[in-house]
Amino acid sequence: MKMGLFYSLAKEVENNESKISIERFSKAIRNPEIYQPILSSFSNLMILEANLSGERERNISVVSSPEAEAISGAGAFIPNIEKKGMRFVLPRFHLGVPAQMDMEVAIFQLTQTRIIKKILEKAKPDNSGIIYFAREGQLTQMQKAVYLSTGENLPTTLVSISHQEAKNEFTRKAYFAADPNLEGFADNLDILFLCDPVASGMQHTAMVEKLEQMGRLPKKIVVIAPMATRFGLEVIERACQQKGVEFAAGAAGVLLDTQPPLRYYSPYPRDVNQAADPELHFLVNEMFGEKLAKACIRCNWTGTFWGGPELPMKASDEELREVGLSNDELLEICAGLTEHAALKMRLLDKLMPYSSKAVIERWKQID
Repeated sequence: MKMGLFYSLAKEVENNESKISIERFSKAIRNPEIYQPILSSFSNLMILEANLSGERERNISVVSSPEAEAISGAGAFIPNIEKKGMRFVLPRFHLGVPAQMDMEVAIFQLTQTRIIKKILEKAKPDNSGIIYFAREGQLTQMQKAVYLSTGENLPTTLVSISHQEAKNEFTRKAYFAADPNLEGFADNLDILFLCDPVASGMQHTAMVEKLEQMGRLPKKIVVIAPMATRFGLEVIERACQQKGVEFAAGAAGVLLDTQPPLRYYSPYPRDVNQAADPELHFLVNEMFGEKLAKACIRCNWTGTFWGGPELPMKASDEELREVGLSNDELLEICAGLTEHAALKMRLLDKLMPYSSKAVIERWKQID
């Protein structure tokens, strides 16, 4: 059976370590009216622009904000209901609807970064579209983010793509339950947004190949990945290059590491050049040390958003035991960063996301 493009490209990336080129800067953005009751009129972002080949022209935006860090970064202060206060947690312990709320805001913030905003200026319903990968892609709510940003209502679809077990070094292959339904999409697309987290890049590479088979390759592919690894994005970029398609990407918080040989387990990065906010990178590395590189950013990625309160915590503990850790051990370290300590370090504002501020507002109303 013919092997997909991913496998050769993954080997290329593993065998050719590239040097990342970056630029960091801060930016204040105006929040949409629907977020202003909680976030006020403006939010301050830290933005990392990167090129994974070391070139000067950068094509990847990574945004740091309290919401982005809560999803795939240093973590967040979340409500401690019993004490009517806040407690610090890593992203893997920020669950359910509050995490969904913060992801929505973080993706809007991505649309305000220089690289993605410039692309959106050209994205219209007659030349662009959005593909969500089931099951996590639709959590980005990219269609809504685009509308809030530009007022454009881009055609959007959901594609059922997943992993199947396979006899190869990655133990899996990409599988489509059905061909993508591009009803409402222009025949000749200029820009196509692919929305889903990125670990190895296998599914996105398979999508590039599928689009080629369908005769629907766009001029530019933009990966919108709330959680994204440096390795996976480099694989996808090479797939696009092979097919003559321009590539850009947006991610939240950091460009994650990913562990060989499976390239699935994706922890917080060791390299500060993969973090949008170096101050927060220093903070969590000081707190957790080598343990940080052992813990995947979100364990069961879908489960942390949709799995209710029990499944993700149980799955987290089982996964952590395999690397000599536990929920209790990580949460004990988290507890060492109190609101008072974060305030004293002038980091509390960077770690208090939209969902937590919403709870604080509700507490004020009750009191």
